[in-house]
Amino acid sequence: MTPRRRLLRWGSWFALANTVLLAVVGIRYLWYFSALGPSIAWLYALVAYIGHLALLAYLPFLLLLAPTIILIPRSALILPFGVILASTVLSVLVLDTLVFAENRYHLSLLTASLLAPQTWAFFALYFIVGLALEAMLARWVWLRTATPPTHRVGRYLSLGLVTCILASHVVHSWAHARYYVPVTAFTRYLPLYFPLKDRALVKLGLVQRTSEDQSALLSALGRPPDGELDYPRAPLRCEPPLPRLNVVLVVIDAMRVDTLRHDITPRLSTFAVRAGRFDAHYSGGNSSRSGMFSLFYGLPPTYWNAFADIARPPVLMDLFQRYEYQLGLFTSSPVFRAAVGLDRTALARVPNLRRLTGSPYSGSSGRDRSLTDEWFGWLEHRDPSRPFFGFLYYNAAVALQPPDDYHPAIPAPPASSAQARDFTRYLTALHYIDSLVGRVLDDLERRQLLHRSVVVVTSDHGMEFDENGLGFRGHGTAFSEPQMHTPLLIHWPGRPPERVARRTSHYDLAPTLVTGVFGCTNAPADYSSGHTLFSDAHWDWLIAASYADFALLQPDQVTIVHPTGYEIRDRTYRLVAHPTIPHHALRAALGEMSRFYR
Repeated sequence: MTPRRRLLRWGSWFALANTVLLAVVGIRYLWYFSALGPSIAWLYALVAYIGHLALLAYLPFLLLLAPTIILIPRSALILPFGVILASTVLSVLVLDTLVFAENRYHLSLLTASLLAPQTWAFFALYFIVGLALEAMLARWVWLRTATPPTHRVGRYLSLGLVTCILASHVVHSWAHARYYVPVTAFTRYLPLYFPLKDRALVKLGLVQRTSEDQSALLSALGRPPDGELDYPRAPLRCEPPLPRLNVVLVVIDAMRVDTLRHDITPRLSTFAVRAGRFDAHYSGGNSSRSGMFSLFYGLPPTYWNAFADIARPPVLMDLFQRYEYQLGLFTSSPVFRAAVGLDRTALARVPNLRRLTGSPYSGSSGRDRSLTDEWFGWLEHRDPSRPFFGFLYYNAAVALQPPDDYHPAIPAPPASSAQARDFTRYLTALHYIDSLVGRVLDDLERRQLLHRSVVVVTSDHGMEFDENGLGFRGHGTAFSEPQMHTPLLIHWPGRPPERVARRTSHYDLAPTLVTGVFGCTNAPADYSSGHTLFSDAHWDWLIAASYADFALLQPDQVTIVHPTGYEIRDRTYRLVAHPTIPHHALRAALGEMSRFYR
């Protein structure tokens, strides 16, 4: 047996031995997952656990050790190098288990920067102990691999580990498509675990996602109804004031705050004069999914998957149904659209949910027109003896689709680029939506409903057209002012008009309605991360999220956290050359992002 072949054989068996060692160290992950209760998903958890820790053990061998062996097949170099790699992985995993036990989040480049100096001292101790342990393990494996194998046990073990890796991803993809939370809930318990979502199986036609799958699985298999969530953290104590107020929520997709002016949105600008206008209001995300989640739940959108997996609606929707509000829910885009997933979150468990808006008119503006007309029809035929919740979600602005024959006097941009033309279409679509919302407001007043209805007008997120010259366009691409700063208007019967300059956020709407409409006496912290909008509370930092990233928004800077790192930008969204990590705010934000887990 050549030196290179023996070293490769040693490296493979050494990685296998480290798989066992990592599995012993990481047993704490399984221990915390066990709190969710026994279920058939335990088989998946064990397979995923073994497969993922095998991957963590083998990756250093495959990416670093094996190429070095091929280039320099010298045992005096390879064995110490392998011991150092394995000791690093082992000590990092030990530290991660401790961090997860304390905070319920895993190590990353950012969270590692928050660790105290004494923690790093203990990490150095873990590494030294790991070196001694791995050195003994490496020597034992070296002696055991001195002679060529006479059996194929190693091949069978390797095949078994590969099977575990593939099986865990396939099962997770199936479970994600079929809303089976005992499987999907395990993801957050493993570090660096990014299992396959449902897209692959759906595209192959092997799995078809339906609401029937969701409701059937949610009532089966005997799991706790809220899975890994501790939400709300205390039962709500409510006594709605009489007569009960109606609530109308109008959301204009991608409307940014600087478009609330008379030449673009004249009807809303007039409405703002007799309503509460919150000038420094921010969404909880730069995409529809995260923005709508923060609006309805008052929670960081980093919880989205946990709520979507079990179709858990927010307490706000629970209260509307508990007190027998009539629900008039009208959205331009389908509620099951993956980019927002309202059928799995805010509007989950709504009986006979209206999933689509059909329209004889073309484009998003046509559906916006149709949903407005259908709202009028619904309002006409409702039961006038019961209160109602109306939800109107307009889409033409984000789609840049005003009606073809709609030509208001919109100020032309100074440039004639494609980006400028898109901006003109965006403003034109907003002007058109403004006319539709104006009809809605006029109709409420004509029916004499405005004096007993809370009317909220806002947006899920903003829209950017590369104003900063940094290449960011659209939404979901940055946590910049144009994408995060949204309008908020609230007409509340009995409250005088006001203009509020302090910083507020989408997180504050749910507590405002829960306390004001339903008379709930719980502290908002029982079910939300926000405060009532009519208090003096303002935020010093705000958690915002996209589909994969999240950010800490502060008045003077934005800290963006990616799966593989982080960056810090100033108010103009330019990178800070020598940033200072906001340790205190980040610790508080990470705590808020885990507070509603069990």
